[in-house]
Amino acid sequence: MTRLRFAAIQTGPADEDRSANLTRAVGLIRGLDPRPDVVVLPEIFSLPFWCVGLHDPAFFDWAEDVDGPTVSAMAEIAREVGTHVVVPFFERGSREGEYYNSAVLLGPDGALIPGRLPDGSTVAAYRKNAISSYAWDGHVNDEKWYFRPGDGFPVFETDFGTVGILICYDRWYPEAWRVLALQGAVAVFVTNASEGYVSDMFVPSMRTCAAQNVLFVVAVNRAGTERIRDVETRYYGRSCVVGPGGELLAEAPEGEADVTVAADIDPDDVAAARRRLWVYRDRRPELYGLVSSPTAALPLGSGSSVDA
Repeated sequence: MTRLRFAAIQTGPADEDRSANLTRAVGLIRGLDPRPDVVVLPEIFSLPFWCVGLHDPAFFDWAEDVDGPTVSAMAEIAREVGTHVVVPFFERGSREGEYYNSAVLLGPDGALIPGRLPDGSTVAAYRKNAISSYAWDGHVNDEKWYFRPGDGFPVFETDFGTVGILICYDRWYPEAWRVLALQGAVAVFVTNASEGYVSDMFVPSMRTCAAQNVLFVVAVNRAGTERIRDVETRYYGRSCVVGPGGELLAEAPEGEADVTVAADIDPDDVAAARRRLWVYRDRRPELYGLVSSPTAALPLGSGSSVDA
């Protein structure tokens, strides 16, 4: 198979002017040389990440439909450049009062590529399933106040293979990765607005997830210090591209805004790697029932929270 180029655009602090944020992202994509086959953008990149303890219903006014300004602007540049684009956005659901932290995959023609859930049903967008809520050391995340959880882990069919999408906190759940891989994903695109003490873990964890599931990973994060109202949050960046053996192919600088990392990859490397590491042949799903039990819990007194 022809080699492909995967690119992660590590956008910097966003302000409340969505149009300006989109214009900046379009310029970054347009300036990529050589042309990538896939571009991945950070979590809700066209807006400041407001889920920082503000608890203000006015932010629901920022939500948009799947064909709203963010996806529409990215569809236009996808057609112009001729590339796939993973587009995260704040989605307004079809029913009143439903809001989601979502992402769509656009094809090189700018058209939406539908996702397929494990039960065979189709969806227009991936909706974040693990919704964060925490408070520690002056850091507050209140996503649960704004977002409903998604409806599962769809995969998306492209001309170079099956791919999956995860959003930020989702990446902490090994079950999410394996569900995507068992549906045939050869690459997983992970879009983040991640801050805090986990920066040192970010790249090593993406390498581990790639190796454990034997697939490519493109993980992109915001970077720089973003201010919304009186709250400042520093996003650490460190976007990366990882191969199916866990090899680090590209990494962005810590905290540096509006930079791109890219790597040339061969999708056939996944099949070759899976012939060396037989994790799918040697699975023992009959032993894993506790993982899917809704009543399973950590022993009393064990910690159970982590930031995204």
